[in-house]
Order: sequence, then C-alpha cells, then structure tokens
Amino acid sequence: MAKTWTFPVRGMTCAACAAHVEEALSRLPEVKEARVNLATEKATVVTEGEISWTEILRAVREAGYEVPTETMVLPVGGMTCAACVAHVEEALRRVPGVVSAAVNLATEKATVTFIPGVAGIADFKKAVAEVGYEILDVQALGVAAKEDEAERKMRESRFRMRVAWAFTVPIILWMLPEMLWGVMWPSHTLFNLGMVLLAAPVLFWVGRRTYRSGLTAVLHGYANMDTLIALGTGVSFLTGPASFFFPVANYAGVAAMIMAFHLTGRYVEETAKGRA
Repeated sequence: MAKTWTFPVRGMTCAACAAHVEEALSRLPEVKEARVNLATEKATVVTEGEISWTEILRAVREAGYEVPTETMVLPVGGMTCAACVAHVEEALRRVPGVVSAAVNLATEKATVTFIPGVAGIADFKKAVAEVGYEILDVQALGVAAKEDEAERKMRESRFRMRVAWAFTVPIILWMLPEMLWGVMWPSHTLFNLGMVLLAAPVLFWVGRRTYRSGLTAVLHGYANMDTLIALGTGVSFLTGPASFFFPVANYAGVAAMIMAFHLTGRYVEETAKGRA
C-alpha cells in the first residue's frame, strides 16, 4: 500500500537544488515518487512497503543537503529486563520518521532521533503502549523530583523484599525437617497447608507486580523475565493446593523462595538506578 510522507529539507537555494534532491530520493527503491517544494523547503515522497529513514537521510546528505532531525529522551515505565528493552526499541524504530532509538534499562529512558513533522511524541506513546509499556511525562523534572522518585522506588522495592523474606524464612525453617529427615511436622496436612498460606502473600501480594508484568507481556505476544518467574512460581504454587487431592509434592514454599530472590534482585536493581 502506497504511503505519502512529507519532511523538511535544508540547504536548498534554487530550482536546481530541488531537482537534485528529487533525483536522489527517486533513486531509492522504496520511493515511487518524489517531489520537492523549494518555497516550503519540504520534500514529499510516495513509498511502497517498508521505508528506511536512514537511507532517506543518507540520500539527501549525499546530494549535499540536510534533513533536520531532533533527539528526544523519553522516560519509559514498565520495563523489567533486557527483553523489555528490545521490545521498546523495536516498537520505536518501527515508527515512521524514526532514524534511531536506544533504550537504557538502568535509567529507564529511551533516546529517539526522528524527523520532525513525520514522527512525534504522540506516535511514540502509541507505539510503546501497543507493546505493553508506557511513556511517562516527558516534561523535564527537577533534580529534587527525580531524587524523590528514585527514593520512592527504592523504598517500595525494599518493602516488598522485606515482606517476602519475612514469610519465606519461616518456610525455609519449616521445610528443614522434611528435607533433612523426611518428616512433615506436625503432620502432612498441616505442613502442606502452612506452605500454601505462607507462600500466598509472597506471590500474590508483594509479588503481584511480577505477575502483572508477565501477563501484560504475554497479552502483547512476547515473554519477558517476569513471564518466566510468574510461570515458574505460579505452577509451583499450584502444587500446594493440588497436594490435598492428589499424590503430588508440594512446591508452594519453593515458589515463595524464588519470588523472594527475584524481589531481592529488583531491590538491588532499583538501588543501583537510584545511585546512577
């Protein structure tokens, strides 16, 4: 399907300049038609299929002119791992008019270079939202506000980690007799019930963000680290209730341990970001 794009071109001074730009653009395989307006200093191209904006910039520059670009740094919410970074970068690079996009997980920011008039903040927000993430307020925050936000994230992640271990340490201690001597104290039923009751808050209270992030990724057609953690801990937890009705081992306590270690990693990550 043919699409029409209009973008600015700088450096033209006469009709011959416009003709040179038209010729350079027309040589690109994706471009079916190219028109340049000297008065408005804009080029209009009709393309078929995917278009490489890097190639368009190169063609215009090699002809001796310039397509102005802008660079914007966007705070991105919802990323948790390298897979998230890759999906956000891919989504931004697919936006028509984007020349390059790089995402930094540590700072939770995306740096996007684009052609003004072709792409803009609304396009970036839509593209990122479609893969399950969010571009936050792009207005510049003061240093104090940034520090407050970093402190809030560290405080929340520290709370989740501490609560997780508050329930997980008793699980570990309770499991020791069973692991060392094969004794489910005080009884098989109470042991299984205790594992389920202690593991539930770790997974579904302080660990709920992991499940939400993992589910969001799946609904958008991909998997991230949270998806794997959610799948592993979720299946393990289900063996707890199942142990009351079927002869299966109860791994609900193990699920809580995995989540506790995962939330500890999240706390270390947020602490590193806050100090960056």
